[in-house]
Formats: sequence, structure tokens, C-alpha cells
Amino acid sequence: MELPKIGKQCAQSECNQLDFLPLQCKCGKTFCSEHFYLHVQACETSKIVTDDELTKIGQLFICSSEGCSEKSIIPLICEKCGKHFCVKHRHLTECEPTDADTLAKEREKYAKPVRMFNEAKAVVDQEVEKKIDDAKKKTKSREMASKLQLMKIKNKATGLKSIPVANRIYFNVFHSEKATPIFVSSQWSVGRAIDAIAQEMNLQNNNNKSTEKKLRLFKKCDNQIISQNVSSVLKSLLESKFILDGDSLVIEYVDDDCVKL
Repeated sequence: MELPKIGKQCAQSECNQLDFLPLQCKCGKTFCSEHFYLHVQACETSKIVTDDELTKIGQLFICSSEGCSEKSIIPLICEKCGKHFCVKHRHLTECEPTDADTLAKEREKYAKPVRMFNEAKAVVDQEVEKKIDDAKKKTKSREMASKLQLMKIKNKATGLKSIPVANRIYFNVFHSEKATPIFVSSQWSVGRAIDAIAQEMNLQNNNNKSTEKKLRLFKKCDNQIISQNVSSVLKSLLESKFILDGDSLVIEYVDDDCVKL
């Protein structure tokens, strides 16, 4: 049984091997992959058009971009301005010069909706915070308000990654009107929680110095101190519902006479 005629022989006289995937030059000759690239370097037919040859062509298109002299025999016309641009400069935004005022107006057109959205969001966030704070002042709705705030701050809160997830409790802690979502361990004492919160908020902590003011935690809704005894465990305060997971707290400096060790 005869095999069908597949492939072509390399035109290089020293080679002449049968190649099943031959490469054909523009001059019509066929080569194996090894000799094809050697041939095209010397083949006059396959050479790229030079600048001298371009000048002999009747119609040339020169890029309209300032400072570019790229020539082409194929027109790339911009639909906006009707000018020819090379591939490198063929961008609609560059085909017409834009002065500073026009550019500023274009930027403002896109920036204004973003700014309006952020301003509206800030107003809504303030309203939500106010409603949560108002709800916390009412005994019946305090737990629900804390749950809503917990959902809001949980993904933003920072704290020690080593705290087991099951032991984490979350607070929105305020200092000088700035709120920082933080999680601590329910197994910690109030004093340990204050140390961790101070570290997360970059606050000066002089709780170990007898002559300095001490950092203490207060409930934001009624300004009650969390515990005058800093050795109290947070878990017991949670169980008594004196504090809730998701509560808003305030951390402030107080005098020694306000503290019971």
C-alpha cells in the first residue's frame, strides 16, 4: 500500500529532506524550519520595505501626532478628526489638543458624581450611627441595635489575630470623636482589653504609672464606666448584659481618684 504524498522537500540543496510542515517563502520556495530562517535573511523578495523604497511609492501617510514621522502605505484614519495616525499614536483622546480648562472640566464631570455619592453616604452613615445610639438608650431595642452595629463593624475590626474567633467580641471604640472598630477576647480582663485597644488606636498608655492619668472605657450611650475594677473579666460583663457584643465604647483618660484597682 502506497503512502499518500505528504509534505515537501527542503529547497536547500545540502538538505533536501522531506518536511511534513514546510515553510514557504514569498519567493515561492519551500524550506524546512531550520533553513527557512537562513533563507529569508538573504531573500530579496521577502525583505521589508525600506525608507528609500517608501519614498518611491506615490502616496505615503505620515503620522499626524506632533514629533512623530512614522510613515505608512496603509491609512489609519481617525473617525473623530479625519487625520492619519500610526498604530502607536492611534488614540481618539490624543487626536485633538486639549487645553487645561477643558481637561479640568472633563475631570470634574466624572469626579462630581463620585463626590456627591460620598457626601450622601457620609450623611446616611451619620443618620445610621445616630439611630443606633438612640436605640441603645432604650432598654428594649439596645440588643437589636448592638447586633446591627456588630454586622456593620465586624469585617472592619482590627485586633490580635491570635485570639480564637469564638472568643472575639467587637466594639466600636471612640476617642476624640474618631471611631475605630476593634475586637478583643472575652476571656480578658478589662485592663488587658484597655491595653490592647490603646495599642490599636496608638494612644499613650500610662496605666502602669501611679502619677499619670489612666485610660478607662465607658459606654457611649450613657457614659457609665465599664468597670472601676480593671481586673473584672469581660465575659462576666457580657453575661450580665452590662456590655454587649457590638457596643459603642469611649476610651478616655481619667484621674486616679476615679479608679479602683
